[in-house]
Formats: sequence, C-alpha cells, structure tokens
Amino acid sequence: MPWSFQIVKIKGIPIRIHITFLLIIPFFAVIFAISPSPIGFGNIQNAYVYGVAAALGLFGCVTLHELGHSLLAMRYGIKIESITLYLFGGVSAIEIPKNPRIELPVALIGPLVSVALGIIFLIPSFFIVEQVPSLFVKLFAYINLVLGGFNLIPAFPMDGGRVLRAVLARNRSYLQATRVAVQIGKTLAVFMGLIGLFYNAFLIIIAFFIYIAASEEGRQTSVSETLSGVKVKDIMTKDVVTVSPEMKISDLIDLMFERKHMGYPVIDNGKLVGIVTFADARQVPVDRRDEIMVGNIMRRELVVAAPDEDASDIIMKISQKNIGRIPVVDGESLVGIITRNDLTNAITLLAEAREDIIRPDGTIARVIQT
Repeated sequence: MPWSFQIVKIKGIPIRIHITFLLIIPFFAVIFAISPSPIGFGNIQNAYVYGVAAALGLFGCVTLHELGHSLLAMRYGIKIESITLYLFGGVSAIEIPKNPRIELPVALIGPLVSVALGIIFLIPSFFIVEQVPSLFVKLFAYINLVLGGFNLIPAFPMDGGRVLRAVLARNRSYLQATRVAVQIGKTLAVFMGLIGLFYNAFLIIIAFFIYIAASEEGRQTSVSETLSGVKVKDIMTKDVVTVSPEMKISDLIDLMFERKHMGYPVIDNGKLVGIVTFADARQVPVDRRDEIMVGNIMRRELVVAAPDEDASDIIMKISQKNIGRIPVVDGESLVGIITRNDLTNAITLLAEAREDIIRPDGTIARVIQT
C-alpha cells in the first residue's frame, strides 16, 4: 500500500503504519500532556514524555481493536491482507462475505475488545495510589471505553455502521441495507459537523471523514451489486494484442500510437512472461529506444485473473495494486485482458440495463430491460 510500511507481523497478519499516522502521534502526545485526568497528565513533571508514551499506547489499543476483527474473520476462513494504522485509527483489510451472520460478529468484536480493555484498565485504577501509574490506567480505561463506544455509532466506516447493515440485511437485500446504513451514516456525519461548528473543530474533520467514507462504501457496494453474477470472461477483451520480449522500445511506442493501447502482455514461446506499459517505455531515454528491448523493462511480477473469476473481485485487484489492466489466463494460456475501461463500461451499461426488483423474501431479482 502506498505511503505505508510494515512494522511487525502478528499471527501472520502484517501490521503497517501509514505516513499520516506519524503526523498524529505528536498531536495526541501534546493533548495527553496538557489535559487533566482522566484524559491526560495535567502539568505534572515529565508530562510530555508520558504524553508520547500514552500516544503510542493509544495506537497499541487501536491495533488490538483491529486484531479482534481480523482474528475472528480468520476463524471464518477469511483472508486478512493487513492492518494499517492511519491518521484517524486503524483499518483491517478484510473482504467480508455478504452474509449478515458473518459481518455482524466480525464488526462487533472490535468494539467489544476495546470495552473489555477499558474494563481491564478501569479495575486497577481504583486501587493504584502512585500518581503516574494511576494516571496511565485511568487514561487507557477512558481511551478504550471511548474507542469502543465511538465505534458503535451506526455510521460507515465505523463498526457500528457495519453492525447496522448486518442487522438490516436480515430482512432486506444487501444493497438496500447498505443504502439505508449509508444514509444514516451521512446524516449523523452532518449532525456531528454542525456540533463541531459550535464546540470542537476536530469534530468537523471527523464528520467529513465519515461522510466521505460512507459515500465511498455506498458506491463500492452499488458497483459490486451491479457486477453480481458477471464473470471476467463476460467483459474481457478477447482479441489481445501481445508483444515479444525481443521487440525494440521504439517499435513498442509506434505500436502504442497505432493501436491506442497503453499496455500489452508479453508472450515468449506461447507463454505469458510479463506486461509492459507506456509508463515503463517512457522511462527509456529516446536515444536508447532502438537498443533496449521490451524484455529489459517489462514487469515480471504479474497480477492475473481467471475467466470464471467474479468481475467484482477484479475491481478490488485493480484498486489495491493500482494497475490499469490484468491479463486473463486459463491454465498457462492467455485468453484475454481486462482493463479499467472494460470494468467502467460494464458498470455503466449494466447499471442502465438492470432494474432491481425486490422479492417478498427480501432478495433481489434482476431483470434485463429491453
């Protein structure tokens, strides 16, 4: 993931830190240093040192919260890509199946972990009399209880929004449940932003983040539902133009101008060995384009798709890998290529052609309009 780096692996799950995380640590360190108990250390000696320790501890608690989601998801057989710590907290890269019986417990476990941690820290706070340890346990009790409660607000991207969707999806379609949950989340974000105008400007930033994330969740779900049942083979380009690893870069660029395509699979002896794009070719100096071959600059680490793979999964691949096209292979044979444009066109056409009809049992029947 761009602008992030791995710091550790826990149970095989990479824990990453995004660059924005490094920006928020000093902010929280200052807040903890100058705030009175239970959210800080007031003006005691070494308050800023304790503030830094508390800020790091805060994101340790966030990591445990996200691990709760990830470890439970793994028990359902769900693959976890990573956990990344961002400016506003942690994000687990989990692709939850559209099944409320799975989404509900996986979404709920994170806040429950935070509340449990809050109680664990709260109990000794009644017995510890030393000033600094007492302030620390009170602070972490407060942090975790607030983290657990805040995440239960029914607004995407917080856990409460996913809990709400899972509950709604029990008696209506997944798409309908998402739309209702997204609308509630956006309404709450607007309300939070209005409160922030009068009380705390930081709430406005959080509200903006929630509103954008809720909108993105709705968009992604609509796209996923639009492509439901569509396979890669249904929308891929079958007449694929390929190039040889021995082709000169100058000839490759001429081909790009002629064909108006910006990327090509590279075939050697009938086997897919790489992919080359205009971005790769333009790195070669003009005066060396007659000497350097495609094989010298092509990308050998390939992201590929299968013909029977769901088209909605390809959107995730293209987004996560930040690539423009994916070769489609059947066994070792190249049978097609699917691009961002293929997906965009399919979504546009299907959204126009399909009409959602809600059955009495809450499922969706799609009818192609003619």
